[in-house]
Amino acid sequence: MAWRWLTRMKTALIILAVLGVQTLLATVVPQEPNVPATVADWRSGVAGPGTAVSQVIDVFGGYDVYGSPLFLALLLLLFTSLTACLVPRIRAFWRSARHGRPPLSRNITRQEHVATFASPLAADEVHARTRTLLARRRHRLRSADADDLGDGQVAAEKGIVSREGGSLLFHLSFYVLLVGIVLGQLTGFLGQVGVVEGSGFTDTSQAYWSTQPGRWWGYDDHTDFQLELDEFRVDWVRDVRFGGTPSLFEADVTVTEADGDVRTDTISPNVPMVVDGQKIHLLDWGYAPRIVVSDGGRVVWDGTTTARVTDDGSFRTAVKAPGADPDVGLAVALYPWAPPGEDGTPQITGAPWADDPLLVVAAYRGDLRLDQVQDVNRLDTTGLDLVDTAFVRLGGEVELADGTTVAFPELSRWAGLQVSRRPTVGLLLAGAALLLAGLVPALYAYRRRVWVRAVDDPAGGSMVTVAGRAFQRPDAFTGEFEDLVPLLRQELDAVPEDGPDDHEDAAPDDRGTDDAAVAVTSPKGGDASAPTTPTSGEEKVTT
Repeated sequence: MAWRWLTRMKTALIILAVLGVQTLLATVVPQEPNVPATVADWRSGVAGPGTAVSQVIDVFGGYDVYGSPLFLALLLLLFTSLTACLVPRIRAFWRSARHGRPPLSRNITRQEHVATFASPLAADEVHARTRTLLARRRHRLRSADADDLGDGQVAAEKGIVSREGGSLLFHLSFYVLLVGIVLGQLTGFLGQVGVVEGSGFTDTSQAYWSTQPGRWWGYDDHTDFQLELDEFRVDWVRDVRFGGTPSLFEADVTVTEADGDVRTDTISPNVPMVVDGQKIHLLDWGYAPRIVVSDGGRVVWDGTTTARVTDDGSFRTAVKAPGADPDVGLAVALYPWAPPGEDGTPQITGAPWADDPLLVVAAYRGDLRLDQVQDVNRLDTTGLDLVDTAFVRLGGEVELADGTTVAFPELSRWAGLQVSRRPTVGLLLAGAALLLAGLVPALYAYRRRVWVRAVDDPAGGSMVTVAGRAFQRPDAFTGEFEDLVPLLRQELDAVPEDGPDDHEDAAPDDRGTDDAAVAVTSPKGGDASAPTTPTSGEEKVTT
């Protein structure tokens, strides 16, 4: 009972939906392998929804969704369910495609579409020409002589291979996509780092600002290439009404690969660089002011810090100088274009181009608490006292109330780079291709059958009956049947029609069912039901 429940496609969809909910949870809740400090804050109640909710999250493995027993168990069940669903269908489809033949019909006049006409040809010749015509139209054929059914006939079928094959490809694509996603999560790597012009970084775990390694990704998987940012170029449509829309955004880099090869390249948002199988994308940028802090004539900080843009158009960062006594901390806001007004007061424009940069600092003294986990670009003012606020222009220097001096000698830019390794991209593309290849025939192909019976006329020639039935898309088959009958008439040298059109949608008052047909609905509103025909290629002669 449990196995039958597991092997249903409905079960696979339910499991897939639950896995989707867990994946959504992983995007909302911090994951311990990636941000352990944030998870520690959530568990302690310093951040997040509180300790009670945090305990519930822990019970369900929410802080490590992809490594939790529940997620792995559901993943195993999903693979088992999909395999159990697909293997029998593929086996049955293969047998049907190789050996399946359309069934014959004893009640040919009870099909949904019926047409009759006279032909000067003998019945055997009619059947021979019919087989030739239907073979040209790529029908699967089966013939029977008078000993089988009392009358000879030709049975033809079309659409079962394309429709069922498309459906199988469509479902198989999800299997391939799922394998690609799982392997990608296990073996992939994603890291982000900011690099200031004139400096660089080495591909090691410690060099990145943030990383999302796969569970099977190890330190030894890094290739240790070195990248230097030679120049970062950015320009804008210089109209503040458009918020500084970028017109140029690219970085010139020099890379030394693991084997010692050195090459230069230009990276732009849509043109990444590939190094040792890893893609390097240009994602972010900001300004990198060099700030010099002196306390009592002694330099306690001289360095370049990366400033990130905020909603008000300023670029924010922090300076932490533990060498002073007591410690000095600066909360820094950089305004790239803040020209002085008539009275010398800075005019904040919010524009991103650095035509007249202004540095606004708020100076604090006290304990910087550097033994705590902190954001390097944000000043934690807990335990600090505000000393003074001031602003300084590029190339200038300002003295604060406590005698500390802050200088702003130069301004550079930094670029945010993303390094990613996705070894299963080819598998994901194959899954997407299978999905598209299977979706079109699954939606537009349809199964239909045609029967042609010819009975010799004692006066000469034969009477021909053409019948057809569609198992999907009956409206489309109606037009196809109406086109097929004239072709058959022409192929069989049919006697020209003397009176009204003898091509009817269905035989009046003689509508019934064919034992070899699935349940269908008559175009005229009557239900025509019958047992389902196996698609495994088993031959059946209808009664």
